[in-house]
Amino acid sequence: MSEQPPFRYYPEGVPRELSLPPETLLDMFSRSAQRFSRRPAMYFFGKTLSYHDSHALIERFACALAALGIRKGDRVALCLPNCPQAVIAYFGILRAGGIVVACNPTYTEHELSHQLRDAGARAIVVLDLMYQKIQGLDLDLIIVTRITDYMTTIARYLYQHRNGRPPVAIPPSDRTLFFHELLDRIPPLAPEELPVVTPDDLALLQYTGGTTGVSKGAELRHRNLTANIRQLVSWFSPAERVESFLAALPLFHVFGMTVTQNICLAVGGCMVLVPDPRNMPVLLTLLRKKQPTVVTLVPALVRKLLDHCEAKDFAAARFVICGGAALPYELLKKFKERTGHLIVEGYGLSEASPVTHCNIPRGLSVKRSIGLPIANTEAKIVDETGQEVPAGEVGELWVRGPQVMRGYWNNPEETANVMKPGGWLATGDLARIDQDGFFYIVDRKKDMILSTSGFNVYPAEIEQVLFLHPHVCEAAVIGVQLGDGCESIKAFVVVTVDSVSADDLLAHCRRYLAAYKVPKRIEFRNELPKTILGKTLHRILRVEESRQLRLQRS
Repeated sequence: MSEQPPFRYYPEGVPRELSLPPETLLDMFSRSAQRFSRRPAMYFFGKTLSYHDSHALIERFACALAALGIRKGDRVALCLPNCPQAVIAYFGILRAGGIVVACNPTYTEHELSHQLRDAGARAIVVLDLMYQKIQGLDLDLIIVTRITDYMTTIARYLYQHRNGRPPVAIPPSDRTLFFHELLDRIPPLAPEELPVVTPDDLALLQYTGGTTGVSKGAELRHRNLTANIRQLVSWFSPAERVESFLAALPLFHVFGMTVTQNICLAVGGCMVLVPDPRNMPVLLTLLRKKQPTVVTLVPALVRKLLDHCEAKDFAAARFVICGGAALPYELLKKFKERTGHLIVEGYGLSEASPVTHCNIPRGLSVKRSIGLPIANTEAKIVDETGQEVPAGEVGELWVRGPQVMRGYWNNPEETANVMKPGGWLATGDLARIDQDGFFYIVDRKKDMILSTSGFNVYPAEIEQVLFLHPHVCEAAVIGVQLGDGCESIKAFVVVTVDSVSADDLLAHCRRYLAAYKVPKRIEFRNELPKTILGKTLHRILRVEESRQLRLQRS
């Protein structure tokens, strides 16, 4: 371990060094299935699946995949909202020896095409509502499911009645199968014919913009993900007890996947699955009915809950955890006043499975800090030459530990940019450390935008889409501060013909981008500020926008 400040405030009962024997996610889940066979593993619209039932479904799904030709190392995309099928497919892909490619269901065909092509995915598991997006993609196997498949009969009827539209018609095809057909009609292989999966095998390609905004797949191995689970279980719950987790954060996101899904299943808890956290009536009903003991949130969801929730909604909660982005202190304070719960904030990134730092669940609360490095994790602040700086000084945050990836999928150049000698991961975030060992993020990765949806948005991706328009010759995208910790997306463009309107460009963006990435405003300019080498100066645009906003408010 490198030299660290004194960790005098480390949580009581939590060691700085854990024994982390290498294991797979399958080992972890199988152990839970044996120990907690009759416990509920998932709850979804009135339907409960026990650990025994879930394990049996995962085995059947894996054997059917293998019977259909999925081999060890094949990439299988998983593009579902939170539902039992997402969990069954996740572990089923791993059991078949495959690598999960986590995809956002709100992505457009353009976005999905890039990700699946980069990963070399052979198959995908999707909702019927997404079939039109992916039917033209180069895939060997498309597994389709409906959101109602694991609802009770009454819940299915109510959902279809309120939805007001018939199920999507899926034309017959040699490469298209329904989820239930895979489980019930495909003659599976025997479990002993499935490949052996080791802790060093790749489990997940988690796509991220990283520090550059160029989408690339972080290679997370079984041992990375299981290490992070053990680290966090030790941090939050040294004493064993039954937990229930509100699974409102998307499981395709690494934060929801680890902190909600994997930790819950490791400790024998029950996931209360929420397919759409934007549906506040459903979310509040589940909070009040199921009374989860662990609630994981992102800042955007904290804001929405504050408009609707009451203290009794969190009566059973032991931990309320927030991640994914920095939580404005004002929101943390309001949540504490409204519910009586202090939100526990942490820090992480896709490249680290994801958590590296966390505040203390019970005890000292340090204002605006991301907390301490969790067990077996080292962190330091370095200058531009990679030399460690004294406490209190600002520099780049570097981390290392068993949860850190080895690199990016088929991208040695980007891997070399972030993986430093000695196994250190350069996060791209500016931070400082105080005398007690608490870390503080000073600024986010350059240019990254925290949208009002709670997702990170990378300007380079939006700019590339704008350049696809035949009359756009220059484009720059920035985030405009809204005052609540989030940013509105604004694009500056130079066009070749005056007839192009903002509405034209917005319609163009909607063809290629998920709704939360589409700019809220577009400003036309004759030219954009550039360096002497021709690089667009986003910093100048941000300064100009801030000055203009101050003038408008004065």
